[in-house]
Amino acid sequence: MARTQEWQDSEPWPQAWPDEHEPDDPFPPEPRPMVNPYAVIALVAALLALFPVAIVFGLIAFGHPRGRAMATFAVLLGLAEVAALAALVLMSGNLLSDGLTRADDLVAPQSTAGSTAAPPTTTPTPPPASTAPTALPTAEAPVVRKGAACTAAQLGMIGSAADGGTLLCLGDPATEGVYRWSGPYHVGTGVYEPGETCDPGIAKSGRTADGRALVCEGGARDAAWVRWTE
Repeated sequence: MARTQEWQDSEPWPQAWPDEHEPDDPFPPEPRPMVNPYAVIALVAALLALFPVAIVFGLIAFGHPRGRAMATFAVLLGLAEVAALAALVLMSGNLLSDGLTRADDLVAPQSTAGSTAAPPTTTPTPPPASTAPTALPTAEAPVVRKGAACTAAQLGMIGSAADGGTLLCLGDPATEGVYRWSGPYHVGTGVYEPGETCDPGIAKSGRTADGRALVCEGGARDAAWVRWTE
């Protein structure tokens, strides 16, 4: 019994090695970094307004056990910078469109005033009264028969045949005091008064307001409207 106790006392104390590596391992494992480098890069990029780098490295940093709070702050800061940049672009576009609209509003009245304020340099000469027909109501042509007799009061009156042709009450050159409906004739639709000047190159025939036929007689400079009676 005494020998057993003596042997136990003389035994060496057992040595315990750490579980991380063997005592003979020449390459012990490197310790884990205290700070997440991706989170640091993301935070620095966010502070420098490099929001694409901040967002990308911030998302990568979530795969590491450390620095997640820093990565979250960097991502949120990058998103805030994106929102601020978008708002600035929208505000700049609105201000530019408002400026262009105001410029157009200022230019339009000036151009209108310039076009309306131009004074005439020469006084235009009014055209002759006979060059354009007068828009006056005319009497409706009665329906008559060609060759029928008409009265002296109807001399020069315009009538309408059954087929739509234009007939005139004219005097018979062979018999004095005899008047008949003759035609058909072409009578212009312009309304004039007897004695007014006319231009044969513009209109050779016309009518009065009460439905009497007129003819332009005379030269080019002294032509006048006279009643069409024969």
